[in-house]
Amino acid sequence: MQKIVLIFAIITLSLAIDVVDDYDIESYLGDWFEVASSPWVHTTFEKNGFCNRARYGVLASGDLSVYNVQRDGAGDGPIKSIDGYARIPDMKYKAKLKVFLNGGQVGGGDYWIIELGPVINKKYQWVIVSEPEMLFMWVLTRDPQKYREEYEDYVKDRVNALGFNGVLNKYVPRFFDKCVPYDD
Repeated sequence: MQKIVLIFAIITLSLAIDVVDDYDIESYLGDWFEVASSPWVHTTFEKNGFCNRARYGVLASGDLSVYNVQRDGAGDGPIKSIDGYARIPDMKYKAKLKVFLNGGQVGGGDYWIIELGPVINKKYQWVIVSEPEMLFMWVLTRDPQKYREEYEDYVKDRVNALGFNGVLNKYVPRFFDKCVPYDD
């Protein structure tokens, strides 16, 4: 039994992941498109999702508004959405957010900003997001086509170097070439 506990502790410690030291929240707000995520995401949280988009804003409370939308089953499938808010529990660690989605898990989910791309026109161009266990991983971008042309190879290498290379947490691309635009 002690060996099992020791092995689990070693694995858990080896999965430790850092977040960005600081970031500009204003440059993070707006629309993000999911261009890659881990297989774990595809089989649980976003099952059958296509053309996934997140929109972040600021609420009067100071929390961030969260609105996630996706097409169900295909790029022209019916729209599914969920909304909620994100909170920064400790301003010393602004990149470790808690997300509370309506109908989501009690206590919220971890949303850790692991790495950010360049700022162009006052907006980050891509981001790698995960959580402490590193099972859920998302790569979001402002412009999927520009991401594929300019950033994808670099980000794939970074995701791999950060340890997202297992069966359940590897980089799996998502595509936007057959998406019916959202009306909002």
